[in-house]
Amino acid sequence: MARRRSLLGKLVGAYLVPTLLLLGAFGYSAHYLGRRSLDQELGRRLVAIAQAASTQVGPGQFDQLGPGEEEGRTYANVRHKLLELQARTDASRIQLLDAELGLRADTQAGIPIGTRALELEVDRAEIAAALAGHAGASVLFRGRDGVWYKRGYAPVDDEAGDAIGVMAVQGSAGYFAQLERFRRFLIVYGALGAGLVILVSALVARRITRPVRELAEIAERIGRGDLALAIRAPGSRDEIALLTEAVEQMRRSLAARDERMQMMLSGIAHEVRNPLGGMELYAGLLRDELAADPDKLAQLGRIERELGHLKTVVADFLEYARRPRPELCEVDCQALLQDVRDVLGKDCAEAAVNCAVEAPGAVRAAADANQLRRVLLNLGRNAIQATPRGGRVTLLCENGAERVRIQVKDSGAGIPPEHLPNIFLPFYTTKEKGTGLGLAFVREIVRDHGGAISVSSEPGHGTTFTIELPAWPPS
Repeated sequence: MARRRSLLGKLVGAYLVPTLLLLGAFGYSAHYLGRRSLDQELGRRLVAIAQAASTQVGPGQFDQLGPGEEEGRTYANVRHKLLELQARTDASRIQLLDAELGLRADTQAGIPIGTRALELEVDRAEIAAALAGHAGASVLFRGRDGVWYKRGYAPVDDEAGDAIGVMAVQGSAGYFAQLERFRRFLIVYGALGAGLVILVSALVARRITRPVRELAEIAERIGRGDLALAIRAPGSRDEIALLTEAVEQMRRSLAARDERMQMMLSGIAHEVRNPLGGMELYAGLLRDELAADPDKLAQLGRIERELGHLKTVVADFLEYARRPRPELCEVDCQALLQDVRDVLGKDCAEAAVNCAVEAPGAVRAAADANQLRRVLLNLGRNAIQATPRGGRVTLLCENGAERVRIQVKDSGAGIPPEHLPNIFLPFYTTKEKGTGLGLAFVREIVRDHGGAISVSSEPGHGTTFTIELPAWPPS
C-alpha cells in the first residue's frame, strides 16, 4: 500500500491528479496486451507439448489400452512416458483420450481406463478439430483451486495417418495473477480520476504514459517470442516499477519454459539417436548377407531410406534445441546471397530451376553470418522444392531506413491461405515426411537477431519470404 500512496502523492502534488486516468488507460492496455500475448504463447507451448506427447504412443499401444488394463505393461509404459514428459515441461496434467472422451491414459493417478473425461466436454470444438488432424488450444478457464489454466490438444494418429485419439495437455496460467491485481487497481483509481481527464495536458500525459507505452511494446515483443532481452527496472518504487517487475518475472518464466522445451527436444533426439545408430549398423551387416538376393535388397533399401529420414528428424530436433545466441558482426549481404546461390547450385540443377541474385551493391547487416547463411539455405531449398521445372528462384537484398531487407522469391504454386498463419509454428508441416521445425528454426534465428520475418503468397503466383534485420553499423 505504501507504494500506491507514493505514486498517488506524486501525481496529486506534481500533476494535479488528472493524469491518473491516462496512466490507468495506458496501464490497462499494457495489461491487456500482455495477457493476450502470454495467453497465445501458453497455448502454442501446450500444443507443442501435446504434439510431442502424441509421438510417444504407437497405434498398437493405443488399441491395447482398454478397460481393465491398468496393471498391464503397455499402460505402465505409456503412462511412464507421459509422466516423464510432464516432469520436463510446465504441464500440470497430460491425458490420452479416444474419440468419445474416454481416458486411455492419465498422468493423474487413480483414473481407470475408459473413464469419461466430462470436464473436457467444454472443449468439444477443439477436440473435434484435433480428431480432424488440427492441433489447437482451449480458452483460459479457472480451476477449482482458483488458478487459471489452458489446454492444448493434438491428434494421435494410426499407421495410416488418421486420427484415432487425442492428446490433451493442461498447463497453469497462474502467472496472470499479478497482472489481474494491477488491472483491478487501474479500474478503481481510473474511476476516481474519470471526472478530471479533461484537465490533462499533452506534456504531462506524454511524461506519465511513456513507461506504460514501453511496457505495452515489451508485452508485444514477448508475444512475438522475443524473450532474450531483460526489462530494465525504473529507478522509482511505485506501481510502474511493480508492473515492470511483474512483466520481467513473466518474461523470465517464459524463457525458462522455452529452455526446458529445448532440453526436452534435445533429450528426445538423443534417446532416438542411439538405437538409430545400432539399426543402421545392423542394416549394413544385413546388406552384406543379402548381396545375392536382389528382392530382399530392395526391401532393405526401403528400410535404409526410412532410417535416413529418421536421422534427418533427429538432426532437425537437435538443431532446433541447440541454437546458439548470434554473434553479430558486419555481413556483406550481396556476397552472402551469391555464396548461398553457389551452394544451392546442385539442387537447382537437379530440379531444373534457375536461381538469381539481385542486389544494388553495398548492403550490410548486423548479423551472425553462419546463422544467417543457414536461414537463407533453408528458405532457398524450400523455394526450389516449391518451384516447377523451368521456374525461377530469386534472392534479393536492399537497404531500408535503419533495416536491411532480404527476400527469397519463387515462382511456384504458392501457399494455400489456410496454411499461412501456421507455417512458422513448430511441428507444423504439410510435407509427408517433414518435421515442421525448419521454418520455426528460421523464425527463431531471425528473432534472435532482433529482426522480423514475414511471408506473402498467392496461389498460382509464387511465394516471397521477407527478412528484415538491423543495418550495420548498429544504431
